[in-house]
Amino acid sequence: MIQVDIKLKRDNFDVIVNETFGMGITGIFGPSGSGKTSLMNAICGLARPEKGSINLNGKKVFSTDEKINTPVEKRRIGYVFQEGRLFPHLTVEKNLRYGMKSGDQDGFFNKIVSLLNLGHLLKSKPTKISGGERQRTALGRALLSSPQLLLLDEPFSALDANLRQQILPFLLKIHQTINIPILVVSHDITDLLKLTNRICLMQQGRVVGHDDYHELLKKPELQHCFSNHSLINAITMKVSRVDLESGITQLSYGESHNWIKVVVEKSRLNYQKDDNIKIFIPSDDIALSAHRLPNVTIQNQLDGVIRDIIERENVRICIVDVGFPLLVEITAESLKRMDIEVGFPVWCLFKSVAIDVAG
Repeated sequence: MIQVDIKLKRDNFDVIVNETFGMGITGIFGPSGSGKTSLMNAICGLARPEKGSINLNGKKVFSTDEKINTPVEKRRIGYVFQEGRLFPHLTVEKNLRYGMKSGDQDGFFNKIVSLLNLGHLLKSKPTKISGGERQRTALGRALLSSPQLLLLDEPFSALDANLRQQILPFLLKIHQTINIPILVVSHDITDLLKLTNRICLMQQGRVVGHDDYHELLKKPELQHCFSNHSLINAITMKVSRVDLESGITQLSYGESHNWIKVVVEKSRLNYQKDDNIKIFIPSDDIALSAHRLPNVTIQNQLDGVIRDIIERENVRICIVDVGFPLLVEITAESLKRMDIEVGFPVWCLFKSVAIDVAG
């Protein structure tokens, strides 16, 4: 757990944050220049607040009242910058081992190398490996310092779409394997939702919202934070059936009667029954219908109930309960034409190929 209560002066505004961050992944979201990186720098000790305190897992590492300012290297925080910042003259292995505590840690080293699939790169120099491999190496180096907290500052911004897809599953594996808090900074909400639904919104040095993504969307005063971004559904589901012939994987969610069928690239992904996977469905790739449609190619037709309707300029975001909340973007005209209101039963329709999978 991280408890932050600070005031940090910056050129254009003060960063004033009083928040508690729990275990697991929290996304720090906001436009460039909103104070996200300043917050991270204060937590790790690279920036000194004018006032306040910072607690990591019950231990105070900074306090102006008690005159505590634990040095960066003693805070046990792994910090991965957007460009990786590897030592170019060292091999991947020596970069990974840099900062490791003394003693026999070969077991831990081998675990991280395996987790991040770095074994075949150990003798290579950073200039000879890809951008995604450099980011994985930077992640490994941070984890091998045995941190009690992991900070990731714009981990996707220097990567193209293909490299982002390579890094994402490794970040999810880290979350599942190593039980420490992880804070991820990004100005791209879609990137964050591929990692977590827990979002901390920052604007002009202040936290304006800190909650589950769906809860933040319901608040009218926060609509401007999302207005320039496409909304995406990010759902963790369980594999219930794999059809290798068709390439279709069938997914379930808890006790819900609704199933989702997704096309999986067999060459890249190999899921087994009962595996948990995270899927992503753009809100504007889902259509609403008053009835189930027979004799169509759309395989995913989920029945649900409209729980909320959010106004966003000339579109409406319907939150549909299909056993889990599903965001559906339709035009204001469609809402009026279909006479849709909160409490109405509807069917959510989307193609299997519209679904992206983390992996």
